[in-house]
Amino acid sequence: MSKKKLLAVYLLVGTALGCGSSSNTHSAAGGAGADGPGTNEAGSDAGGSTGNPGVTSTYSDVASVAKMIYDAVEAGEDVSPHIEAVLEAFGVPMLENDDTDGALARIDAGLPFVTSNVVERMAEAYAQGRLVDAKGFAEGLVEQSVGLAYPYNLDGTELDDSLLGAVLYSFTVGGEAEPDMPLNTGYVLPSLSRELGQERSRREHLNSVDPVWGDGRLDPLQFTLLSFTIFAKSSRGTHTKSMSLGSRVPKLHVLQSNPAADFIKSKIKDAIKDKAEDELTSAVQDIVELPIDKKDAAKVSVCGSLILYGHKVAITNTPDLLWHAPKTPNLTQVEMTLTFEDDYYDNWARAVLGSAVTDLTGCAFPRKGPIEGKSVEWSVSSGLQAHGDYDITGATTNDLGKAVASWRTVRDNYPQACRVFEKQRDAVGATEAKVSGLLPGWSTVETIVSFLNPESGNQGNDPLTVLYYEVTVDDTCHSE
Repeated sequence: MSKKKLLAVYLLVGTALGCGSSSNTHSAAGGAGADGPGTNEAGSDAGGSTGNPGVTSTYSDVASVAKMIYDAVEAGEDVSPHIEAVLEAFGVPMLENDDTDGALARIDAGLPFVTSNVVERMAEAYAQGRLVDAKGFAEGLVEQSVGLAYPYNLDGTELDDSLLGAVLYSFTVGGEAEPDMPLNTGYVLPSLSRELGQERSRREHLNSVDPVWGDGRLDPLQFTLLSFTIFAKSSRGTHTKSMSLGSRVPKLHVLQSNPAADFIKSKIKDAIKDKAEDELTSAVQDIVELPIDKKDAAKVSVCGSLILYGHKVAITNTPDLLWHAPKTPNLTQVEMTLTFEDDYYDNWARAVLGSAVTDLTGCAFPRKGPIEGKSVEWSVSSGLQAHGDYDITGATTNDLGKAVASWRTVRDNYPQACRVFEKQRDAVGATEAKVSGLLPGWSTVETIVSFLNPESGNQGNDPLTVLYYEVTVDDTCHSE
């Protein structure tokens, strides 16, 4: 998108929605003011409120949740309680893995859900540093026929990551400027989605940070919350408090309780409050238009998270300690293994979604086991980029779900006198793989496996260490 067009989008969205966090207006495109039907002053357990009438989070509250999550990631802690708490705060239940009736009830009502397995997989993805690209996410929405709602579509503008980012920015920049003021109704979810990316980028010490997407990627909660709220638009207006799930009673899964986890969950749910009327209602829904009914929309969102995070990507380096050539070893074999960990295919998926969802998604659950034929692109984290390169790369996973590459260090031509312990240094980083095509119907979504903190014991990856000598051109060892 051109700068001129992007500026026009900012002005259009800003005029329609208002950027000030101290205002109680919702969206001129489809929401309501503070006293209109777009809010629930009585408080509701459904829309992320915890029963406190008229209370919404501040941007500081939201930022504290993002910080808690990435503090835990950096410390190598399990973030399952954090994920469960965030999803519960926005009205998304965690069902038992075999709960066919509960899953059917949620789908029939047009509402998403997660399973206990997918929360565990999302936590593993945080530990592993697995992210998806924001550009591919937005393109995937278009592939699902998600478009812009009136009046944002008047000039033929199509949804993309720049425009979606502009929308999120317009909802959140006022709160960021006045972090202790209550956020507008429906602004809490987009604020958390944006702040997760900003918090992650601050820790990565990037030279250039996008004001919306941060590093241009989405973590598991960003992907899940944004896709859930966008596709929940189709069921908007169905008041979940009075909504009947029929005779089907979902079997809610509760993580094993412990004081530390309970404290985390309580603190997070206390920080995430919104007056939005229904589950997952957010201001983002006023900008988009979906051509599908509530059941099909729920299937799209459920398929997305359960399939994407049901995949496991593991990377090993053999050996994982190298030297700059000519010292040895100076070559490592990098092996990536892609598997699908959950048995949805032979469990409830066909009963709930059919053997394949054929409306828009083509979303068929893979069978449990290795995943063949997925495209792989290889890279390394920034700490290793100056120390070597790939010389052989496998482009797709084989029938065992494996792709293999080799990474070779650079060569140093220093005299023996320079190769002494005092001049020895090390570089620690990660070999990375980007895997495409994990989500049928979302062909543009790419999963990126990398490290947020190699020292934190990330699951599924094997840190790579390169030893070398730091020698300057005027070092006296050259003449010894």
